[in-house]
Amino acid sequence: MGNSKSIEAAPSKKSTVRRKSATVPSTSSSSRPSISSQGSRKPILTSSQRQIIKGCMDNSKDDLGERIFRRALERRDDFRQFIDNLSKAQRHENYTYLKQFLLGVVENMTDLEEINRASEEFGCNHVQFRAHGFKPDFFACTADAVTTECTFLDQAAHPTSETAAAWSSLTSHVFSAVRDGYYAELRRQRKSSNAFRARVSVDVVSTGTDDGSTSLSSATRRSNSPQEEIAESFERQATPDENVESSGNFLAPPTVY
Repeated sequence: MGNSKSIEAAPSKKSTVRRKSATVPSTSSSSRPSISSQGSRKPILTSSQRQIIKGCMDNSKDDLGERIFRRALERRDDFRQFIDNLSKAQRHENYTYLKQFLLGVVENMTDLEEINRASEEFGCNHVQFRAHGFKPDFFACTADAVTTECTFLDQAAHPTSETAAAWSSLTSHVFSAVRDGYYAELRRQRKSSNAFRARVSVDVVSTGTDDGSTSLSSATRRSNSPQEEIAESFERQATPDENVESSGNFLAPPTVY
C-alpha cells in the first residue's frame, strides 16, 4: 500500500512543476521595442571601430557634405535631378546639414538614444523636399556615399576593410533610423491633412444658402415621423396657393349662376 501511494504521488509533482513552468513569462518581447528605448542596449560599434571613425572625422574638411552629395548623385540619375531642382542656397544648406548631422552622430557614438533621436529628426526634415523630387530610396544611396567617402578620410591608417566595415555598421543603423523618422513625419502630415479635409466637408454641409437662410438637406426632411408628414400634407392641402390666379386656373370649378 505504501509503495502504491508513493507511485501515485510522483506524477502529481511532475504535473505541478509543468504548470508552474507554463506560467513563467517569456523573456523575449513579442513586440519590437521602440527606437527611443534602445539606448540601454550595447553600442553598435566596438571601441576600435569608434576610434577609427573618430579619426576619420578629425581628418574631414568643411566640404565633406558636398563631397558626399557629389558621390551620391554619381550613382543615381534621379538623385542628380533632385539636386538640380534645388536652389543654390538649398544645396548649401543640405551640404552643411549633412556634415553637422554626421559630426553629432560621431560625438554620441556611445549613446544610441541620442543617435536615434538625431537620425529621426534628420529624416523628418527631408519630407519637405518631396515637392522637389526627393525619394526615401535616396537615404540608402546617401549611406553608401558616406561609407565610401569617409573611408578615404582614414588615409590608410588602418586596413581599408576595417575602416569600411566600421563605417558600414554605423551608417546602416543611422540611416535605418533616418528612414523611420521620414515615414513617421509623412504619416503625421497625411493624418493631419485627412483630418482637415474631414472638417472642411463638415463645414460645407452645415453652411446655409446664399441668401443667409439655413437649408435643410433631403435626408433631414425624410427623417420626419409619419405623423408629422401627414400633418404637413394636410396643411399644404388646406393652404391655398397664392401664386395661382383664379381667372387663369383651368382646374377651378365652374361658376354656377
